[in-house]
Order: sequence, then C-alpha cells, then structure tokens
Amino acid sequence: MQQLNYLLLLSVVLLVGCSPKVAPVIGEDGTDWNARAAEYRQNPAALRDLVEDCERSQSELVGMRQQLSSYESEAGNLQNQLSTAEASAEQAYQEIQQLRQEIATLEANQRPDEVITDQPQVKGVIFQVQLGAYAQNRVDPNMATGDALDLTDQNGLQKVVVSRFRTYQNAANLRDRLKQMGVKDAFVVAMNDGQRIDVQQAIKLSGQN
Repeated sequence: MQQLNYLLLLSVVLLVGCSPKVAPVIGEDGTDWNARAAEYRQNPAALRDLVEDCERSQSELVGMRQQLSSYESEAGNLQNQLSTAEASAEQAYQEIQQLRQEIATLEANQRPDEVITDQPQVKGVIFQVQLGAYAQNRVDPNMATGDALDLTDQNGLQKVVVSRFRTYQNAANLRDRLKQMGVKDAFVVAMNDGQRIDVQQAIKLSGQN
C-alpha cells in the first residue's frame, strides 16, 4: 500500500509539474494528493526521502519473505527428522519384542531346574546375560520383570540384564544367540545370593568347572 501511494504521489507530482491545473486526486483515506504533490515540489528533499523510505521498505519486505521461506524449509527438515526418529523408535520397539520372544523360546527349551523365573532374588549362584550398560536411551524401568528382564542403575549407567540360569553353558548359549541377532556387546554375568561375582568364581562355586 505504501508503494502504491508513493507511485500515485509521484504521478501527481509529474502532472502538477506539467500542467497548471490538475483535477483533484483524493486517496481512499481522504489524502489530497494534489496538495501533497505541491508540497513535495517545493521540498524535493522530502520527496527524495520518501522514495528512499519506499525502497528500504521494499528491500525489507524481500528480506522478510526470504527469511520466511528459510523458516518454512527448516520446519520441513525438522518434520522429516521427527518422522525418522519415530520410525527408529518403532523399529527399536519391534526389536525388543522379537528379543523377548527369542528369550522365551530359549528358556522354554531349558530344563525347569535350570531356569529361575519366579523369584525376585535367587539364592545361590545364577548366570545371566547382560546386553549392555547405557547412560542415555535407557529402557523404561516399568518394563523390568526381575526374571526375564532386570534393570539396575550403577555409577550413572543402566545395566540391562536378561534371564536367569543355574548353569553357565545355558547362559553362554543365550549370549551366543543374542550376538547372532545383532546384540554384539552381550556377555555372561554371575550372581551369588543377589550379589554380582566373577564368572569363573561362580563356575567353581556351583561345581561346574
């Protein structure tokens, strides 16, 4: 609108300069552009300032449009990143579900006296498989079952441990199967009366050496 008014005013200035009598030009807001044109003819510096203001406004408008376009592009990128993150989370959830099924299948193939699944803390020596220790991307503690999935915090790390076996070999079999599934950091750990001990010591204590 400011640019339109400027063009109208400039036209009136030219008309006033070329003809002694010009029909009145009244803007929509009631501005008498003939009078304004006469003022600018007497004060060319003011007209020059008006022209410069109009050019600056137009330049600012172009800059704002470019900035808006940049923001819209960034918003699109963020949306794509969010979609990718959601897809990754869904994939991780599916992998956890598959892992649970694999563990359940392996445990079902063990002898009942070798797998402990119904006690919060087991007396004596047991062997488990630790998937890893994580400072970030932790598993929801509500998912812990104590028997099939055990979550403990130590030194700022969440340790994710699965299953309970009376024999080292069964735990080692599960570890190997998990590595085949892609859990490369899986390894066997040992507990004695709820306290972690060295695996070799646990093997000796349980008479499996």
